[in-house]
Amino acid sequence: MRFSALRNKNFVIFTAGDLSATNAIWINRVIIGWLGWELTGLASWVGLLSFLLYAPIVLSPIFGIILDSIDPRRAIIVIQSILITIIATLLIFCVAGMLTIGLLSLVALAIGITSTADRTVRFILVPRLVERSALANAIAIHGVNFNTARLIGPAIGGVLIDLYGTDVAIIVNLAMIFPFLAVLFIVKLRDRYAPSPKRKGFLAEIVDGARHIAGHPVIREAMILSAVFSITVSGVLEILPAISDGNFQRGAQGLGQMLAAAGAGAVIAAIFVALRRSAPSGSRVSLAVYFAIFGGCASVIALGATASWLVALAMVFTLGACLTINQIDLQASIQVALSDDYRARVMSLWVVLVIGGVAISSFAVGLLADIVGMFAALVASGIACAMAAGATMIGNARRGGPV
Repeated sequence: MRFSALRNKNFVIFTAGDLSATNAIWINRVIIGWLGWELTGLASWVGLLSFLLYAPIVLSPIFGIILDSIDPRRAIIVIQSILITIIATLLIFCVAGMLTIGLLSLVALAIGITSTADRTVRFILVPRLVERSALANAIAIHGVNFNTARLIGPAIGGVLIDLYGTDVAIIVNLAMIFPFLAVLFIVKLRDRYAPSPKRKGFLAEIVDGARHIAGHPVIREAMILSAVFSITVSGVLEILPAISDGNFQRGAQGLGQMLAAAGAGAVIAAIFVALRRSAPSGSRVSLAVYFAIFGGCASVIALGATASWLVALAMVFTLGACLTINQIDLQASIQVALSDDYRARVMSLWVVLVIGGVAISSFAVGLLADIVGMFAALVASGIACAMAAGATMIGNARRGGPV
């Protein structure tokens, strides 16, 4: 069976609820970015807000260590409740006319911290819903879920903001979290394959996880490639408000179209990876990952160079597809190669590289765009990505790695 993970009832229920909550994540991202653009009209502020949403990912190892010893389902219930409270506070600021860029920055930071815990615990939950034989497929399907939301959520957010304003968009955002919260009380997790190891100090736990990464060639290569793509070009998707309105004067509706284009590419790519990842495979990093990285570099450069809206949408579509192949395939390679006793620590470090890289990239590209222009910023980002990926590929080939 191609989608073997779908035979698991718990996984199906979780996936259904997760789709609603993940849509809320993408709607929220559109809301924060658009509010920042409306309040300042500066790409650097849009990039900074994205940085605040993602920079707290440096806390992920702390959450990873904590999650090795607590019930992840109870943890995510608490996290979702906190997230609802923060978004409700943003709604109050907007309705009362009190929102400033300073308050918006604080809200973005609070959401960033909460989302860091949320992302970390989800990496632990999915493997605990299925058997090891279906793990790679479950991860890929989870990626399809995430990227389907990437298609639907931005389109909903852009249209809601354009037709009804940000207040309605925030209300819809809130409403879409509650189904996932209900699902979390229903699903059951399998027992750990290995007992919880004896706890060490925080630094010792981090060092232990880092040593495990360094000593495993597939995990090490996947970690390096994840960091390369995230730090250089992934952040471009976070400054689309500045590109869609600043470069093309398309407003909130144009932003929704661009994010939907990225999501469409992501969904197609995610389905491709899910079909290919129908069985466990932890012996090598796929060559498709390298094609995706270089394709993403080219699409970012072309996005900066074009004056055509249709070409821009096509390049964003391509970037979304390349980003998805990169993230899902590399995550699957890492997860299949991991045992339960290392999973939380290693995946929390992966999250730091991927999401932390997006935070750095979005702020750097946005700031560079305000200084030297969007074209130069995007071209520099794409070239830096290609050079770093090429160096990684050559280095791995010299070591005799599986490229």
